[in-house]
Amino acid sequence: MHIMTHLEQRSTVHKSDFWHHPIAVRSIISIEAWERFSFYGMQAILGYYLYYTASNGGLGLAKPEATALIGPYGALVYLCTFAGGWVGDRVLGAEKTLFLGASLLVIGHLILSLIHPIPGLATGLTLIALGSGFLKTAAITVLGTVYREDSHSDAHRETGFQFFYLGIQVAAVAGPLLTGWLALTYSFHVGFLAAALLMIIGMGVYVALRSRALEEMSEQSRQCVQSPAHPVSRRTALTITSVGILSLIVVVLAVTLGIFTAASLAHFLLGITITAAVFLMVTMFRSPHTTRQERHSILNYIPIFCASVAFWAIMNQTYGVLAVYSDVRLNRTIAGFEFPAAWTQSLNPIFVLTLSIPLAYLWAKLGSRGPTAATKISIGVIVGGSGFLVLIPFAGSGPNSTPLLVLALSILITAIGELFAGPIGMAATAKHAPAAYRTQFSALYFLTMSIGTALAGSISSYYDSESASAERIYFFACGSLAICIGLCTWVAAHKLARATAQ
Repeated sequence: MHIMTHLEQRSTVHKSDFWHHPIAVRSIISIEAWERFSFYGMQAILGYYLYYTASNGGLGLAKPEATALIGPYGALVYLCTFAGGWVGDRVLGAEKTLFLGASLLVIGHLILSLIHPIPGLATGLTLIALGSGFLKTAAITVLGTVYREDSHSDAHRETGFQFFYLGIQVAAVAGPLLTGWLALTYSFHVGFLAAALLMIIGMGVYVALRSRALEEMSEQSRQCVQSPAHPVSRRTALTITSVGILSLIVVVLAVTLGIFTAASLAHFLLGITITAAVFLMVTMFRSPHTTRQERHSILNYIPIFCASVAFWAIMNQTYGVLAVYSDVRLNRTIAGFEFPAAWTQSLNPIFVLTLSIPLAYLWAKLGSRGPTAATKISIGVIVGGSGFLVLIPFAGSGPNSTPLLVLALSILITAIGELFAGPIGMAATAKHAPAAYRTQFSALYFLTMSIGTALAGSISSYYDSESASAERIYFFACGSLAICIGLCTWVAAHKLARATAQ
């Protein structure tokens, strides 16, 4: 923390001593890291809170219902990034949207920690999803604006984004460790309260740096982040916002009253996200602003899109199915100490942090000799699916039957798949975007995550940890299906590439 208290150098434009990056960068990295800390911390214990009995501090839902509910919540988070983008561009501006998102996150975490049973759960998770979506899009927008006026090299800008990414990964490791221990030692609500306090700390740091960060920006950049780029009329903003809020209230009431089950909510959000993706693709494909070559590029992107969805459907079962498995099957005792099941969710970001640099070096070394983006993503899906197959010999074997090394190996394999599918999918989305729709096409990457997360919720409703045969079949079916999808998308991508090249 001593680095963050150094005196700034003053000239005509103030620069911080944070390796000569603008103060705004430090404030954005800070609030995003604290947001991810609270988000991953809450998510790590959410599944257990849903299915633990009331005597153990939980809600007492059936395990399949609990794992299914994780999916629609995750899908809603990614869908809310679109709402955040609209509010930032059309209503409030990026900086105010960021602050609103942080405020919604604090309120959501507090409701989750203080208001018990289903009403608190539904309201709290909805506000957290909205806040996370608002903050995520606004933070990237502000960061991009700051670096557009920065006179340093591209490498210097990339260093700033590396710090941004590093903060997220460190938070993803630390969040589950803290809240998992608090939930086990005290209660789930203490864990949720800790997530709220972490977000309050993040807001405090941001507020402390806010005026200085805005002061050092040029007038143009300050105007850019504080005012909407393409503002709508007050009436339009109020109408759309009211419809959105009413829609969320209806969904919250439907969940609270039991009209929507966890599985049906997952199916509902899956339908919405798929419809949105198809609508976006068809609109851009048929647009007169899209050239023939760009239409071919959109067609070539379809297998990549499908493969990315398949991967995120596997990856996002970490917070549902694998969380349950860690609780009921894993031997979590090391040297006489039984660690919380939630701690296993820190393994994935640890592996990603460890392996990302060697893999990035490998791609740089291979250069043009390396595999295509479609091949890399297909490999990611195949590898990710293989992670589930590792668990089959130990599935259904009773409590404490699975060694920690086996689960760690499964998560390691999935993490390797993520490094193939995640960043490559983002880069491929940018590459295939038509010139007239670069921003909208980039939204498709978030839709792959949203669809995959909703699909994970739908699939996980069939997971039954009480039946040994059902558990084995589940892992075999998920792993085998992912491998088949990876192979099919690889073949389809190469055939489409040849067909559109003619």
